[in-house]
Amino acid sequence: MTFEPMSKLLHIKAIIFDFDGTLAVLNIDFSSLKEKILDLIIHYGIREEMIRERYLLEIIDEVYQILGERNPSSAEAFYRESHQMLHEVEMKAAKKGNLIPGTRATLECLRKNGIKVGIITRNCEDAVRKVFPDIDNLCDVFVSRNSVKKVKPHPDHLTQVLDSLRISGQDSVMIGDHVMDVQAGKKVGMKTIGVLTGRTKAEEFERAGADYILRNASEVFDILEE
Repeated sequence: MTFEPMSKLLHIKAIIFDFDGTLAVLNIDFSSLKEKILDLIIHYGIREEMIRERYLLEIIDEVYQILGERNPSSAEAFYRESHQMLHEVEMKAAKKGNLIPGTRATLECLRKNGIKVGIITRNCEDAVRKVFPDIDNLCDVFVSRNSVKKVKPHPDHLTQVLDSLRISGQDSVMIGDHVMDVQAGKKVGMKTIGVLTGRTKAEEFERAGADYILRNASEVFDILEE
């Protein structure tokens, strides 16, 4: 599905991919994970109604700040415990995870044709490397949550990748399976592509303003060839 002429992508120098749901399937039970984190938050004396953020990593950061104003040592303990929970759940999922068919071939084709490839993720680096051990051989830059202070949809995540590649947002495309990928890409001036290999439906991508919607990430190479 397209919303503007394909010729708009002919100048593209870099494509940045989300990981889980876009290039791979980890099958993380986010609902169960969020409940565990919320239980931990309550254990530290923070009421759920005090939390404004919607996404899990941002919730953890917000609670860390709240606790830091009361008791810095409790804040540090909470941060360690919550991230240990995240790491354990992600690693468990990674053991059964796998790359989506066509991922390696697509990345190889893009790089052979002179297009830089970046991969960003809100997942921990260990989980990604468990599923994709040769990731460094198939992309030019990989930035997990361990390597950035603010993860997508905050623009810093993508800005760090673009700075590493020395390429502007206007010359790049962001591809992901979640509306936050579209939001992040738009914040730094990128064209955005939503893929239907995750849980987000085409209508949701349309509402978010995605420039293109594809069935899977492998179709991007077909777009660039047209």
